[in-house]
Amino acid sequence: MPADARAIISSQAFTQAASVAKPAMLPAMREELRLLPAASNHDGTPAWMVQDPINNRFFRIGWIDFEILLRWSHLYPKQIIEAVNSETTLNIDENDINGLVRFLEQHNLLQATSHAAADKLRLRANSVKQGVFDWLLHHYLFFRVPLIRPQAMLATLMPWLSWVYTRTTAFIVLAITMAGLFLVMRQWETFSSTFVDQLSWQGLFGFTLALVFAKMLHEFGHALTATRFGVRVAHMGLAFLVMFPMLYTDTSESWKLSNPRQRLAIASAGIIAELALAGIATLAWSLSPEGSVKSALFYLATTSWILTLAVNASPFMRFDGYFITTDILDLPNLHERSGALARTWMRRTLLGFNEPWVEHLPGNGNKVMIFFALATWLYRFVLFLGIAVLVYFYFFKVLGIFLMGVELLWFIWRPFWSELKVWRERKSEIKHNRKYYALALLLGVLATAFIPWQTSVKGAAWVHSAHQHIIYSPLAGRLISLPAAGLVDAGQPLFVLESPELNLAAKRAKGQAASRGKELLGLMGLENGEEHRAQLQLQKEQFLAESEMYSDDESRLKISAAFAGKLTDLEPQLAPGVWVRPSQALGIIIDPNHWVADVFINEADLHRVNIGNQASLHQVKSMQVTYGKVIEIDTAKTTVLPNAMLDAKTGGNILTLDREKGMPSDALYRVRVQLNKPPSQQQMQLSEVIISGQRSAWLPTVFKRIAAVVVRESGF
Repeated sequence: MPADARAIISSQAFTQAASVAKPAMLPAMREELRLLPAASNHDGTPAWMVQDPINNRFFRIGWIDFEILLRWSHLYPKQIIEAVNSETTLNIDENDINGLVRFLEQHNLLQATSHAAADKLRLRANSVKQGVFDWLLHHYLFFRVPLIRPQAMLATLMPWLSWVYTRTTAFIVLAITMAGLFLVMRQWETFSSTFVDQLSWQGLFGFTLALVFAKMLHEFGHALTATRFGVRVAHMGLAFLVMFPMLYTDTSESWKLSNPRQRLAIASAGIIAELALAGIATLAWSLSPEGSVKSALFYLATTSWILTLAVNASPFMRFDGYFITTDILDLPNLHERSGALARTWMRRTLLGFNEPWVEHLPGNGNKVMIFFALATWLYRFVLFLGIAVLVYFYFFKVLGIFLMGVELLWFIWRPFWSELKVWRERKSEIKHNRKYYALALLLGVLATAFIPWQTSVKGAAWVHSAHQHIIYSPLAGRLISLPAAGLVDAGQPLFVLESPELNLAAKRAKGQAASRGKELLGLMGLENGEEHRAQLQLQKEQFLAESEMYSDDESRLKISAAFAGKLTDLEPQLAPGVWVRPSQALGIIIDPNHWVADVFINEADLHRVNIGNQASLHQVKSMQVTYGKVIEIDTAKTTVLPNAMLDAKTGGNILTLDREKGMPSDALYRVRVQLNKPPSQQQMQLSEVIISGQRSAWLPTVFKRIAAVVVRESGF
């Protein structure tokens, strides 16, 4: 029985599995129950809701159950059967009555009018009663804390916010969203690099504040829409998801509405509110200047888009997307019903059980439900595995390891083991041919897990010439002449610059030295002239040294080729008369015949790579493959990326830490691959390199990594 109060339970399954027992007198129903009309079923037959106001739960019943409940006061099944068959077009029997009794009894909708009935209710309550440990196991992942009853406040706000639900508002918000997305696509690199820049503690704090604001708007969207349709909002409060608090709104009474469009509007109001917030924030971010306001808008835009599309809109968990899907398809208990069909399908297909289908949906309904259940199981497996890793890193070590074990065993292994127990108990029903198929499947899984199929190691690579020299101006100066791109010889003059300041300083020093020389000549024959000769000679030598220094600096402004190669990547803005600074790259001389790729691989794959392994360079733009071999492997991890183009902030594939410029966030090692021939585009570029490394099996590798983590964390 799901914990969510909005779940609707159909009595059809209980009717089909009714006991053959024939009660002499029908038990009395609880007096506080309410019967409400509901939307029609897929086949056009009417449907109703039974409301349990004490437990705030709703149960969907069909036409047969409704007609029986209308005549419940007859007390005897035979009288009800005769009345229904004579007064309606239905034709019921005792199985229909027995099934409804079991349904009402199962969900505590009957009065405990006798000691036996009271004892039965007491036994059922004790059987479902959870201890503290069981409660923590079920609720540490998600639980709710009601805080306020907002109905009066919502009723006051509703008249002031009625304009939100007009078509004009919808069209304006849609136009703003489309304009924002268009502008962001035009500056996508800036937007994506901003996201990478915010992966820090300060950015995490900003995302948290944006998350709180977006969730507040989300929940008020549900609450206001429910109030608009006359549905009472019982309470609002905090929901804790893996100990992380977020707001929630109880709109469970929306199932009173017989109009499915109104229920759909309430269920989708939160997502629509967040999408509107995301669209407005996206446009505002595109138009805002750099600063704190732009950063805040970025947090709002990204948080709203990601939460809406990746979490809230997903039908695989009991969030808004699930209830929207159930409303659109009119399939209450979608998870439970699809799961039951998928388990039946597996037992019939894999084991050959002659198990009846729990229900038959029209058309391809059963197939769609089975596919949905399989997708849900896969989604939850990935999600729970991710949560297990999250709680491991989120809490302190002892609690993190314990909660990770609970997550893996209770939420992943336990459902799988429960199904295996059913298969084991019914192993006598397994057909012989299915046993052979199961054995073949098991051998296939073992082969996939233990045979070393994996032979390659992939890594992001920086492709460049094996011998290259970036040309810088040694001093600030003005260009007099510059070469054209192409082949150059060793020692060939390339760039000629001049510096008027150096030229003037050199002339001034030469003039001062000449002046001191004349003064030395004037001292000859004078009395006491020898007293000043040593001082003047020292000054003359000083000015001559300064003149030579300035002349040497001027000669350095004539830049020649360091080796024979190809001059490329000339600065496009260079021209005679342009001033350049010392940190400005003027061009690059490369060896066009010898190229290498610096590949960065994870530490876990380092042992699989050896010198001499073959490698292949895959160029995305030219769709060409260039081959080579490993010639060098670093023994220490990379602390600084050799080129900024590798950084994810500038369009590369390697994430770096904000606090350390150019330092990879993961433990990466550089592997140098010598290419057999130059790539088609002879310029520095990013690529992906696949190295033919040592064969590795999937499952043993996983076990080794788990063992390494256990050993590393065993000291706590």
